[in-house]
Amino acid sequence: MVYLQYFMAFGRFEGWRGTLTDVVFDCDVKKLILLKMVLGAKKAIQHVPSKGRISIMRIQNFTVQKRQSVVRVVYGSFLIVFAVVLSAIDPITIVTNWFLDIQEGKLIYRMWNKPTYEVYCDVYVFNYTNVEQYLSGEDSKLHLEEIGPFRFQEIRVNENLTIDKERGVMTMNPTLRLNFLPDESIAHYNDVKILVPNVALLAISTLLADHTGYFVNVGAYYSISALGSKLFRNMTAGELMWGYDDPLVAVASKLLPGWIDFGKIGIMDRFYAPRKEYSEVELRNSSRKFSINTWNNLTGLAEQGFTDWNTSIPCNQVKGTYEGLMLTPGLKKDVEIPIFRRQACRTYPFKFLEEVKSPDGLTFYRYIMDETSFNRTSRYACKCTKNCVADGFIDISSCYYGFPIVLSKPHFLDVDPTNQGHFSGFSPDPIKHRSTVDIEPVTAVNMAVTTNIQINIAVRMSAGNPLTKPFKDKVVPILWFSMNCKEAPSEVINLMWFRFVVAPPLLITVTVVLLLVGIVLGAQGFHRIWRPRYKLVQQEQKPRKKSIERRRNSVIVNMADNNGFIDEQELAKEAVSLLAITEEDGDGIPDLLLNE
Repeated sequence: MVYLQYFMAFGRFEGWRGTLTDVVFDCDVKKLILLKMVLGAKKAIQHVPSKGRISIMRIQNFTVQKRQSVVRVVYGSFLIVFAVVLSAIDPITIVTNWFLDIQEGKLIYRMWNKPTYEVYCDVYVFNYTNVEQYLSGEDSKLHLEEIGPFRFQEIRVNENLTIDKERGVMTMNPTLRLNFLPDESIAHYNDVKILVPNVALLAISTLLADHTGYFVNVGAYYSISALGSKLFRNMTAGELMWGYDDPLVAVASKLLPGWIDFGKIGIMDRFYAPRKEYSEVELRNSSRKFSINTWNNLTGLAEQGFTDWNTSIPCNQVKGTYEGLMLTPGLKKDVEIPIFRRQACRTYPFKFLEEVKSPDGLTFYRYIMDETSFNRTSRYACKCTKNCVADGFIDISSCYYGFPIVLSKPHFLDVDPTNQGHFSGFSPDPIKHRSTVDIEPVTAVNMAVTTNIQINIAVRMSAGNPLTKPFKDKVVPILWFSMNCKEAPSEVINLMWFRFVVAPPLLITVTVVLLLVGIVLGAQGFHRIWRPRYKLVQQEQKPRKKSIERRRNSVIVNMADNNGFIDEQELAKEAVSLLAITEEDGDGIPDLLLNE
């Protein structure tokens, strides 16, 4: 009945007259219009000469499915290739190398120019508590009491930072100063009273004993006594660190202005005295990147006897060492790290100790200062033929006006037992008093550092000047300080965390997902191309019928093939599908038909 109604409606649109025009159809006008469009398009296809006909919907679906299959193959192949490229080129390493490249405005440049590392210097002074008993012979040992810490923040700025791209180096003027933090100290250093050896008297008396004869030392003895200088002095911790008035220093600065250029003597004051320094850092050579090339235009320290590179020894060499901010990327466990510290006037070797896992999931290499760094057997030890200090001490007198200043580990850690036996009150701790540095091995960024150094005076006496006799051939402790940075700045930690914790699994996940999606898309595309869902079929040729009968049967057959015209919605879909055939699609339709 439905077919009959469509047939009668079709007859009205074709201008058929007769009995069909008298039939009343209960049909919506819009449905009749859409039906006309559908049937009109199908009639156009029927006029193409061919041995057989196929459904318009099947032609369209076949073309779309074929195109979709090719698209799937193309996209799948692209995703597979992209996944393989990702795994081959390692984009994380590329980004890391870009990050480590120093250019103006980038993070690494800013970190070198004005390091944001919070570096502190904790100073501990020694208070001598039994001086009278020791000088009278009642006590055989001097008893020391440690007082501290007095905390300072170390402010480092590399002024005039310049990158020379042609030479592949970076030049700067490093400056260093201390900022006192009273709230993080035990007290203000000016409020703490101590009794300590007179550093000026010990230093000048020892210097005269080493370089002058008996009669000169006799004259020095009477002069010092007349000036009122004493072997021990009551002073504040601030005076010991930053300078105190002593008549002996005042006279020496006037008599020898080219040698002693200060009117007060203070331990920290001399160590952090402003200096005009010039440093050059390597950038181009990947095997020495971020290492020092020259210091004050020399590849070594003139104070330690450097003249030229061919005759230099590790004691006075600077080229190839590091200041500790950054090291050469790709650090190995078996590599010895030479750390140069200008205040300590020498290079100190660090060797691998252990791997450390941070709470953030980062893995560091922890290096410790070599136990033999302060021994004469160390390859970094300077040559000595006269007034040599025992193992556990380093003589840096040549860097400080010739004063007999020697360095050691705090509390005489790893010092010869004979020297330890002269004093009581020490408690050397191999963990607390050691020096370590934590390095992220891939980028070689410094994540934490602790350097502990004790400052002492090596006393020697001349027979003509008995003022220093109680300290004859002893190394007298003055103070020790810990230069430490517990962790890197937050921006460095966040970058390291993303680089080593987040990025690797994220890259693997993305690569695997791209590979799987590409394989699935490619497999689907090849399968549909190989075995398509629609096939072109050839209809058997039937005898030609009269024009009116053939037209009527064609309408009914095509309407039967498109049996979705049951309701208005399906009718609309069929019409839109037929109208969506583009010119390109139309060009392909004759090729899909088997022409006569």
